[in-house]
Amino acid sequence: MKNSKIRKAAWDGTFYPADPEKLVKMIDGFWKKESSINIASRIIGLIAPHAGYEYSGQTAAAAYRQIEDKEYDKVIILAPSHTEIFNGVSIFNGEYYETPLGLIKVDQELAKALCAKNSLIKLSDAGHRTFGNRAEHSLEVHLPFLQKALKNDFELVPIVFHDYRWENCKALGNAISEVLNGKYTALIVASSDLYHGYSYEDCIRIDSETVKGIEAFEPENFCAGFHMSRYQACGAGPITAMQVAAREMGAKEVKIIARTNSADITGIKSGWTVGYVSAVITN
Repeated sequence: MKNSKIRKAAWDGTFYPADPEKLVKMIDGFWKKESSINIASRIIGLIAPHAGYEYSGQTAAAAYRQIEDKEYDKVIILAPSHTEIFNGVSIFNGEYYETPLGLIKVDQELAKALCAKNSLIKLSDAGHRTFGNRAEHSLEVHLPFLQKALKNDFELVPIVFHDYRWENCKALGNAISEVLNGKYTALIVASSDLYHGYSYEDCIRIDSETVKGIEAFEPENFCAGFHMSRYQACGAGPITAMQVAAREMGAKEVKIIARTNSADITGIKSGWTVGYVSAVITN
């Protein structure tokens, strides 16, 4: 570990507890309020939010509860870059991601295989490093949920991007499906919040449209709807790329598990509001 490149936890103590016992207790509290629904087919993908746990943790837990005690060899997380703008797609070029619950090994071979599929996909610390005195949170916050939910140790492919053109999302989704190609038991996680704005009423209305777009399971149309401002999702690119990959891997259905927003959580229905949704994608 001494000479390994580790992406240190950056949001422990703010977005979620830094103390491992308190973190596990918090996730357990979310778990107790959720139930595992009857999903007969295999879960290929998840969509879950990435705000602070006090705001979106319960919604995220609704999705992660569905994979509790399951086993996945590989977990690919697709997350938006909020702070650093760059072309193409960035897969972390280090060995580990860290959380208070321990280190998660990055699958460097799978990362390299993805990069070999398309020149838009690169090994880099862009979007993973601290940039402008701020580290990206949208990938990190999912990791404790995965560490708590999955029965086995898993290897991670951490992917961050901001280029949501259809060509970029399609290239990434196709690369993922081609590299996985039935070789692994893999889970693809798309990290995204929904509406961001100052109107609770607009949040309800726009999120309803966005959720319909997600449920339609037509990634090119969803991507186009985002660019035309019909849908709002800071992780529209991750959702699109995940749906492209999932369809190629035989997924047939998107099932919405939970939906809420920050105003409903806090009870303050004026001021800044963010929407949250969780979904599972199955074959």
